[in-house]
Amino acid sequence: MEVFIKKIREAYPLSDETVRLLFGHTERVVLPKGELLMREGTVAKYTYFVIKGFARGFFHKEDKDITIWFASEGMSLLSMNGYMFSTAGYENVELLEECDLLKISNETLNRLFDSNIELANWGRRMSDGIILKFEKLFMERYFMSASERYHLLVEREPEILKKVPLRHIASFLGISQVSLSRIRAGIQ
Repeated sequence: MEVFIKKIREAYPLSDETVRLLFGHTERVVLPKGELLMREGTVAKYTYFVIKGFARGFFHKEDKDITIWFASEGMSLLSMNGYMFSTAGYENVELLEECDLLKISNETLNRLFDSNIELANWGRRMSDGIILKFEKLFMERYFMSASERYHLLVEREPEILKKVPLRHIASFLGISQVSLSRIRAGIQ
C-alpha cells in the first residue's frame, strides 16, 4: 500500500489525514484477470484506483477492439462520461491480470472533492495528467512512426511486454500484429 500512496502523491502531495479520509470512503476489492469493470453503453457508477495490477481501456469498432489506454499502479480506472455526467460511456475497462483495487462511487468521490480542497486539487491534477497523456498520444500518433511509438511505449512502461498480449499492444499503437512482429524483429 505504501507504493500506491507514494504513486498517488506524485500527482499532488496529499496529507496523511486526507489519505485516510479518501481510504475511509473506499472499498478494497481484488478482482480476477479478464473482469470487465465497465462496459460501453452503460453508466459507470464507480471509479477504481489500481493498488496493484494492470488494466486497459478499449472500445469496439467493426468487430475489433481498439485499446486506447493502459493503467497500472496508482492510476485510476473510470469512465469520464459516467464520472462527470452520469451518462453512458463509450469504453470498456478490462483487467489484464488480477488486480487489487480501491473502489469508490462517483457520487461519493464528487462529494469528497466538494468538501476537501486537497482532494479537489489532487483530482484536478489527476485529470490534468490524463489530459496531458492523451495529448502526448495524439501527437505521437501523428508525428512518430509505429516503430518509434513502440520503442517509446516499452521505454515508458517496460513491464507492458510481460503483462499485455501483443494484440492489445498492436491495437494501442494503431498497427497490425504482423507489423508489430516485424518491428520487434527489427524488420522494417
